[in-house]
Amino acid sequence: MTFDPHAKAYLSILGWPSGFTHDDRIEALVASAAMDPRQAALQSKIPTPAIVTTIDALISDEILRVLHKRGVLALAPSEDEIALYPKPEPVKRIARFPNTTPPNSPTSPTSFAVDDNDEPAWTFTSQDIRLVVAATTQSSSTTIKATRPIGGIRKAGRRIPEARITKSHQLQTNEILDLHLWTDGKPRLLRLTGQRTLIRSLENIDKPPSLLDPPDPIELLKPHIPGVHIDQGFNNFTPPANIRIKGEGSRAHNTKRSQKSFEFYSVWVALLDQMLRG
Repeated sequence: MTFDPHAKAYLSILGWPSGFTHDDRIEALVASAAMDPRQAALQSKIPTPAIVTTIDALISDEILRVLHKRGVLALAPSEDEIALYPKPEPVKRIARFPNTTPPNSPTSPTSFAVDDNDEPAWTFTSQDIRLVVAATTQSSSTTIKATRPIGGIRKAGRRIPEARITKSHQLQTNEILDLHLWTDGKPRLLRLTGQRTLIRSLENIDKPPSLLDPPDPIELLKPHIPGVHIDQGFNNFTPPANIRIKGEGSRAHNTKRSQKSFEFYSVWVALLDQMLRG
């Protein structure tokens, strides 16, 4: 893959120094990234972690140096880094093997089996999981229907039925669970959607979930992945404008919660996690 010399990076603020006033935040963004003060004033109010602007990837190190010198925790994943991240692997289901020793034991990582329809089943352990990203995305569809009633309008001695146009909108939500693994020295992304977000024990994997009391996929998974961060911040995330435009192309009801926005968010969070780990 060739790299774009004009590629952008996403200036991401992970945290402001304690005691920083709103004016201090504005000054830091203006001094580092040459942001318009009015835009900096708006972006500095967004809860962190947040993308405050896009910058030239070639000068991102210098911009980060200025921010770090002021004590601002900031990173800048580039478009190239996001494009090079492994594509999500949609899997049918993931089963958890029963633990033979007490849960959360550091000497006995939990094992999981993956069934992805097209490939033979394979396994990984809780030690391979670096990050879990869970969210609910939204999309809508519009149906247009034309009907002609018996009555109508009279024109040139003829009765022409008047068309009646009706529109109906349907909002759809979709549960998504991304598992970011680190295997064989490289990242790997598994994606579960809809009812498949449930990661259940092997003996219960074929039992249909209760419709009256549906299980929480996070609560099912959390006891078996001690120390792994589970990110559920998608609802508070404001995607960059170019990502929102892609969401509009998919006719999302709310472009901030579209599938495209989540796909970007999940990789962005994973890259921030990798950068913080060094």
